Amino acid sequence: MAPRISVLFPVGNREIYLREALESVLAQSFTDFEFLIIKDGLEPNVESIIDSYRDKRIRTIRLPINLGLSTALNAGLRVAETPYIVLMDSDDVAMPERFARQYDYMERNPGVTVCGSNFIKIVNDGPRHPCRYPETDALIKARMILVDSAIHNPTVIYRTEFVRKYRLQYDANFPRNQDYRFFVEMMRNGASFYCMQEELLLYRRHNANITNDLDGIDEEKGRIREIILPLYFPDLTGEEVRLLLKSQCQQVTMTVLEAGHCLAVINKALRENRTMRGEDRAHLRVILQGYADALIQAFNRQK
Repeated sequence: MAPRISVLFPVGNREIYLREALESVLAQSFTDFEFLIIKDGLEPNVESIIDSYRDKRIRTIRLPINLGLSTALNAGLRVAETPYIVLMDSDDVAMPERFARQYDYMERNPGVTVCGSNFIKIVNDGPRHPCRYPETDALIKARMILVDSAIHNPTVIYRTEFVRKYRLQYDANFPRNQDYRFFVEMMRNGASFYCMQEELLLYRRHNANITNDLDGIDEEKGRIREIILPLYFPDLTGEEVRLLLKSQCQQVTMTVLEAGHCLAVINKALRENRTMRGEDRAHLRVILQGYADALIQAFNRQK
């Protein structure tokens, strides 16, 4: 019989932590999976680590040159042959019961498309921080507007059939946020989200993480929000969306006149009471009010 889960495991030229990540997958209590290791233009020393493992569940896909995370994930999606996709980074550690717990949840909840979990963040092999993400579909969708802290990509399992039906792929134009671009496209097509409130992953943050590079991050997140804002606030004009996008940047640069207009736009958005995609409007208003308060504080400091 075909396995039930395809584990997408893209590997770039980073040897550190690789063995621990591989072994955490192979040691799962749930064993009915195929392990799709995508070799993204690997150097011989990294490739030899992967090749040293002999397990019939391992299937390798070899990309001749390094093409990046999105291309590697798409290569895995194309060959996956199971009902569920599990994502796993090559420097993280899956808890032994992760696959079992998530598979069981998805089988018992056919209306859920994507299921993530809480996790423990390890910073440079030092402190460990439990991280809690929103549980419900409504809260997750509201927090999508942050392009952060809505659902944690390395913890997710999702339905292969949904991805096939809507021909979804990861977008290489978003090198740091291809996950949220993918989730937003899932949401546009009617996906439902859930986050298990238990820690099923050890997630590493270290100097080699691509997310540490903040160059162009506002522009990249802005392009994702540019898709979300009209979904949640259809009455905003194009110029009003542009102003709202500026208020969401990490470094806000506006004239006093623009700031005044932007606050008026936020107030307009705050008056929107319709739920468009199942998002929690009350939580969305809290986020918007936070942008307004930060804008006011920024300009008060300049006086």
